[in-house]
Amino acid sequence: MLGKEFHILKDEEVWGIFKSGSEDAMAYIYRTNIYILYKYGNKFSSNGALVEDCIQDLFLTIWKNRSNLNSTDSIKLYLLGALRKKLIRYSAKDQKHQGLHQSVDDYSFDLEYDPQELEFNVQHRATNENAIKRFLDNLSKRQKEAIYLKFYQDMDYKEIGHIMELNYQSTRNLIYSSLKSLKEQFRNQLV
Repeated sequence: MLGKEFHILKDEEVWGIFKSGSEDAMAYIYRTNIYILYKYGNKFSSNGALVEDCIQDLFLTIWKNRSNLNSTDSIKLYLLGALRKKLIRYSAKDQKHQGLHQSVDDYSFDLEYDPQELEFNVQHRATNENAIKRFLDNLSKRQKEAIYLKFYQDMDYKEIGHIMELNYQSTRNLIYSSLKSLKEQFRNQLV
C-alpha cells in the first residue's frame, strides 16, 4: 500500500498494517504524529535533544516490538501515552542518578499561554496575556498537562485519562479543579 493511501484508513487498520511489518505504515505513523509528539514532549522538558531522543527511542521500541503490541483505535493517544511514560521515566532516572527522590507525580510540565494556539477575543490583549501566563504558572503540573491536552489538543476526558493514566471521573475532577482555580484567579484580579 502506498503511504498516501493510509489517510483513508482507520487508525486500527493502519496499526494492524504497521504491526504486520509495513515500513510504509511506520513512516506514515511517524509523519502524521511527529509534530504533536514533539510539542507535547517539549512541555515536559525544554531539552529538545532529550525530547527527540525519547521520540526516536519510542519509534524504535514500537518497531522492534510491533508484533507484540496491543491493538489501538487511536494511534495518537497510544503514542502520546507512551512518550509521556518515557519522559517521566527518564526524568525519574535522572533524578535518582543525582541522588534525589522523585514520585510518579513529580515531573515537569511547562504550559505557557500561546495566543496562536488558544484564541481569546479580549480587548486588552497584552495585559490579559501576562495575567493568563501568571495564572497558568500557578497550576500544578498535572493540572497544566490536563489543560494542555483538553484545550490545546482538543481531547476529550477519556483520551486525557488514557494518556495520563487516570480514570474518567478523576480526569473530569482534575480539569474542573484547574478551571475553577483559573476562574478564581481571574475573579481576584478583577476585584
